[in-house]
Amino acid sequence: MPTLARHYRVLRFDMRGHAGTDGPSDGNFTLPGLAADITAVLDNLEIDKVHVVGASAGGIISLQFAHDFPDRTHTLNLVASTPKLAQMGAAIDASVWRRTLEEQGTKAWLASNSKERFGPNVEPELVEWYASSGEKTAAEMVLGLQGCLLAQDLTSLLPQIYAPTLIMASNQDEITPLDAQHLMAENIPNACLKTFDGVGHNMKVEIPEILAGTVMDFIRKVGTD
Repeated sequence: MPTLARHYRVLRFDMRGHAGTDGPSDGNFTLPGLAADITAVLDNLEIDKVHVVGASAGGIISLQFAHDFPDRTHTLNLVASTPKLAQMGAAIDASVWRRTLEEQGTKAWLASNSKERFGPNVEPELVEWYASSGEKTAAEMVLGLQGCLLAQDLTSLLPQIYAPTLIMASNQDEITPLDAQHLMAENIPNACLKTFDGVGHNMKVEIPEILAGTVMDFIRKVGTD
């Protein structure tokens, strides 16, 4: 974020139901609704068009946004994302995720699957910071979002996403496996794939400066403002 902010105006906000933002009034998350939230923020700030950067679940929402609002999307930049969360790696059991969230809360859930989220050389302090930061979001909101995402498959929308798209992926990601990254790269018309070794699904916090530099290089290459 600091690297990007030195060169661009950066807008970062908590998605509905996360940290200090209220959840859906009816308790139900929808991908079109979450994508529309981005547009509402842009309208409020009188911003016409943006370079969208989304990681993990944020990447899934960004896919929906780029599809639903092509005229608001300069470029689409995805970090460890997928068009179908239900296609997680074999080491991931969504039912265990749910049980841990229900019984122990968000922080314990994030800590319990740290081996799947981070690369082998991650510092323990980073894992602790990440789990603690997630504690700001109530477990019921995480469960609601997971339920929404696990039920969705955006594969059929990929050929209709026309914004220049950068897909950044870890070769060791067990949550959004490399197969999902290749699927997006092959089906989004103007997409390219960049892979990274030695990091996990949470590479956004493991190598943030490298990812920021990769995004800036891509934006410059495609020649958008």
